[in-house]
Amino acid sequence: MTRWATHLGLAVVLWCGPGGSAVLAAPRAPTAVVASEAWIRLPPPAADVAAGYVELHNGGPPDRLLAAHAAGFGQVQIHAMRMDGEVMRMQPLPDGLALPAGKITALRPGGYHLMLMMPKRPLQEGQHVRVRLQLASGSEQSVDFVVRDGMGGPAHGPGAGR
Repeated sequence: MTRWATHLGLAVVLWCGPGGSAVLAAPRAPTAVVASEAWIRLPPPAADVAAGYVELHNGGPPDRLLAAHAAGFGQVQIHAMRMDGEVMRMQPLPDGLALPAGKITALRPGGYHLMLMMPKRPLQEGQHVRVRLQLASGSEQSVDFVVRDGMGGPAHGPGAGR
């Protein structure tokens, strides 16, 4: 009986793999949302906020950008610019930003953007800022944003003319 139990145990270990346990949970799917064209507009030296822009390509089912975090900032919020009569107003999106299936959602000047608040130190042109994006699907991804001077966004950088 002992020899039979030993063989059965060996068979279970071989079947389960090196971890020694059969895990029936589905493997975690890679995120269907891919970020590109990520940049932050260089703010004036005394500013306590900066705006971040990125294109989010959703190649999967509908999702939602729920939150963003950056180690060098006290807070990051998702915002939209809206016309209120003849005045452009910025408004936080506490419920996040919808990312429709098969679409590109662009965070650009004058529209959706990330507000990076309370920087721990001044930003410099060319600096990279890692921002962690949290999605409703449960996936997270870290995206490197590059700091650009002035209007150095999509109109003058990669992706110009889209």
